[in-house]
Amino acid sequence: MLHPRVEADIYRLVGSVIDNTWILRDLRHTIGSRSGHVAFWCCGMRTNVALDPKVQAMCSFFGARGPLTRDLLKLPKDTAIGDPGLLAPLFHRPSNVPQYEGRVICIPHIQDVKSDAELLKMSGADLILRPEIAPTEGELRQILDKIASASFLLTGALHAAIIACAYGRPFAYWDNGHLDIPFKWQDFASSVNIPCIFAKNASEGIKTYRESISPHLRIPPLSPILEVCPFFIRPSALLRALAHDGRLPIEDARLAAQALEDLNCFKPSTVYQLQDRSAEYRAKRDRMQHIIRVRAGRTKEALKKAIRKIIFR
Repeated sequence: MLHPRVEADIYRLVGSVIDNTWILRDLRHTIGSRSGHVAFWCCGMRTNVALDPKVQAMCSFFGARGPLTRDLLKLPKDTAIGDPGLLAPLFHRPSNVPQYEGRVICIPHIQDVKSDAELLKMSGADLILRPEIAPTEGELRQILDKIASASFLLTGALHAAIIACAYGRPFAYWDNGHLDIPFKWQDFASSVNIPCIFAKNASEGIKTYRESISPHLRIPPLSPILEVCPFFIRPSALLRALAHDGRLPIEDARLAAQALEDLNCFKPSTVYQLQDRSAEYRAKRDRMQHIIRVRAGRTKEALKKAIRKIIFR
């Protein structure tokens, strides 16, 4: 992601953060006022309590984590659905981690203070993977690698389930005696077409996945999530999403990426300029479309349209 393409005082890009109290607190802590504007990208409600109309008027919603959030906010039925965590495979190809490869792992909630020994006994897993990581890209990629290496994930942390789902790893929600924000689990389950079932241990979770999750699991398309992002996005990311969704053949995506690279469209400043809606942008539009037609002249007409959509969306 690059620069914001919508104006807001606060941008919320992930999490169960749509809530009357949270929104007012965010505004107070950030700008010192209980008024302002918050932009949410595919976030989720914390409970099934609708927003106060005055609070909702201070918000813009770019997609929703799941259909339950969408309906509570009374957003249109064609609103983009899906947690941004599902986009992880577009940006990171996991490497195998031998210690975790083929193992049953359990990820507790970040606030779970039980020892690893207690958690292993409760869960019946082979390994415990704590969700706390340092705020670095390297640490993030490492935990993605560990989850993607496992044979099965039993999790008390919702985003661990989301990442497992994104990478096609079998998973189940874990009933460890404390359910953190029930609504968010239901909302994500609805977004991927599975029942909201909690397993007591790994063996029960594996059975639940095989019988109740795997036959019904449907990940929503990824390109609509990117298309509604309140920030400008790199064209290469949208191309990968279009190919992932089957909306653009992989070879066409490669050719489009090359055409855009030839146009120097991967530079953040260039993407920002091309997606700007200023008068200068409009004046250059015809010229840029002509360049695209020339550079993509040997490709299919559908590809030309895809390239134009990526730049001039």
